[in-house]
Amino acid sequence: MARYDTLTATWNVNDNAAGSPQTVSLTGTGTPVQLSPASLNFGSVTVGTTSAVKKVTVSNVGQTKVSITSISVTGADPGDFAENTTCGSSLQAETSCSASITFTPTAKGSRSASLSVADSGGGSPQTVSLSGSGK
Repeated sequence: MARYDTLTATWNVNDNAAGSPQTVSLTGTGTPVQLSPASLNFGSVTVGTTSAVKKVTVSNVGQTKVSITSISVTGADPGDFAENTTCGSSLQAETSCSASITFTPTAKGSRSASLSVADSGGGSPQTVSLSGSGK
């Protein structure tokens, strides 16, 4: 069974340099919440026109229910991306929901943001990079 709490370790490097061994502390938090795909690129879209919908799957691969605190678009150009979700306030173990994303550029050039999912599963928030270009 996977662990989703904070884990720590130490990495030791033995060498011939002064102060050997060199030590690095490691810390990580696992999460049962996974987002797929990791990024969405909407390509080039005419300013003021809405793209086709692209979907992000939010999966709970863990063995217990997780609470979903929020799903939002954040970052440099959040107003250019919109999300609509089938996810409620929690996600049961080994289930998925989805977020539908559209891109409506408000200006020419590169536009970017992130879909951010805040949850109780550890390692929160999880993010998906969003990008597109206004033409």
